[in-house]
Amino acid sequence: MEEMRHIAEQWLKAYAYTVATSNIDAHLDLISRRLQVVGISRDGFLEYREWAKRRRNDMEKRRLLRVAYHNLVMGQCSPGRMRFTVEETIKSTQGETYVLNKEVVLNLESDGKWREVEEFVHNVRLLPPEALAPHHSATQTPAWPGKTE
Repeated sequence: MEEMRHIAEQWLKAYAYTVATSNIDAHLDLISRRLQVVGISRDGFLEYREWAKRRRNDMEKRRLLRVAYHNLVMGQCSPGRMRFTVEETIKSTQGETYVLNKEVVLNLESDGKWREVEEFVHNVRLLPPEALAPHHSATQTPAWPGKTE
């Protein structure tokens, strides 16, 4: 289980780094073309194409400043598949901060890369600027993926 936790942590660091550096190609490479996101669309879910279009637009227009992760809890894991819950803090370039509580499923794909295939957003809340506590690393630049801190 520790190995799976380490993989999840590294994937989250890479995801945050690609947002901080606005590297859309590396960002999309962390996501499976089979992705389904539940909980942020009026239609109930988004598939990869619509999600990627939205994310590309957000990154090209520099709407996303950074994302950070807290409270990682590992769930069911099997060879080639893992599930975890995490709190994601998204900071926009407009000064807005959102906190999402979500469940993520990663699969080890045929090319040997771990990619997100499912995301279930349980809730989203907008934080006022003064609500950001010092423990939130949303104000820090994430480390380079793979670099230990």
